[in-house]
Amino acid sequence: MTDLSATLKQAYEQGTYVRLEIEEGGHEGFIVGLNARFLLLQAVYEWQDVGALIVPVERVEGCEVSEFHDDQRRILDFNSVKRTKRYAWLKLGSYAEIFQSLQVKKKFVVVSQDDEADVGQISVVNDESVDLKAVDPGGNWIDEDLDCPFDDISLIQFDDNYSRVLQRYVERAATLN
Repeated sequence: MTDLSATLKQAYEQGTYVRLEIEEGGHEGFIVGLNARFLLLQAVYEWQDVGALIVPVERVEGCEVSEFHDDQRRILDFNSVKRTKRYAWLKLGSYAEIFQSLQVKKKFVVVSQDDEADVGQISVVNDESVDLKAVDPGGNWIDEDLDCPFDDISLIQFDDNYSRVLQRYVERAATLN
């Protein structure tokens, strides 16, 4: 087991507040799910719970536990942000299981593929990819589903403010039309 793997495992088991470094940048929060392939982070930004991130473990470049961990936890407690088990329903065994879990819950997702990110609803989960019924930044459905090959996915986000607002917007727009 590498030092990074050991640090991730320890942070998960102890409920430690961490800063993850991945190619796309840094993310802070609590590791609430972990296996050999995937990490589930309850993301925290500016002392707020801001949704969840699923990261392929191979893309994690670093995991830092701050010397201010205890202080940060007290501030999070003060702001009523706790490590949660609300994602216990999510299956992290494979990409297919992840997207099937999210599809059952009717979650809008943000799927990042290196420098690009698309947001929308999961329409079909295939053996090697997921089809996304995407929404453009103006809240309009894109006509054709986007095919997102699992091998190209660098990050999956859900329950974040961006995707939740777009989901509410397109659902409301559908009822008005």
